[in-house]
Amino acid sequence: MNQKIEITKYVAGQTGLATDEKSVRKFVAEWWQNPRPKEKGGLKLTEEGFARLTTQFKPHRVKFDQPVEYTNQLILRLDNFIECPWFVSKKEIFVFNDKMAVQLVLFSGNIVKFSTAKAKSLKSA
Repeated sequence: MNQKIEITKYVAGQTGLATDEKSVRKFVAEWWQNPRPKEKGGLKLTEEGFARLTTQFKPHRVKFDQPVEYTNQLILRLDNFIECPWFVSKKEIFVFNDKMAVQLVLFSGNIVKFSTAKAKSLKSA
């Protein structure tokens, strides 16, 4: 089963929402930025999804030291490299995984450097 569907179904069930296939598909479209199934990554949340997940899980907040200029490339890289649910605002990023939070903190919340380093490590592998 797809990770987005599993998470959506779990959170829906825990919060008293319907968990039938039709309802879960509707929630997936509302809660995830990219509702298409993806083998790895693709777990960027919408505001609605972030609000729903925080009722069941505690996110890690990593503040940005400097303002971030979002580009399509940056969002796509983050979507590929962050393998847990995540939500980004203008001043911070929230992730639902301890290891990912530590990695982002080690980059001082600089998601541009983080995504560039991840992309470089994939090329050298």
